[in-house]
Amino acid sequence: MERGLSLSTASTPTVLIVDDEDYVADLIATVLQLEGLTVYTAYNGREGLRYARQHPISLLIIDIMMPYISGVELVQQIRQLYPDQPIPAILISAGARPDHMLPQMQFMPKPFDLDELLELIEAFLSP
Repeated sequence: MERGLSLSTASTPTVLIVDDEDYVADLIATVLQLEGLTVYTAYNGREGLRYARQHPISLLIIDIMMPYISGVELVQQIRQLYPDQPIPAILISAGARPDHMLPQMQFMPKPFDLDELLELIEAFLSP
């Protein structure tokens, strides 16, 4: 069953996807672009942090286990860039689970169901 995001926002939300497994990041990015979202894709934490410094972000989708910067640490660093705007985050991982969860953060194990991911994204981005 095909499902679309029903977001009623004045501007197009921007999603930053960071996953060192490029095929996972690219799959999520393609689906979200087809849903009409603006998407930036990075393949490691350093790259993701660079994108976050350059572009306003509405939602983070981040793998927990990555080289250079872990997913949880990356969320913390990006949120420090925008202290007045707690950016929601979805953490994904095939093996690791976060030691602790921050506010406005959800965990989704890999492999994940795309419909469930879209529902979670819609919940975070809906006003």
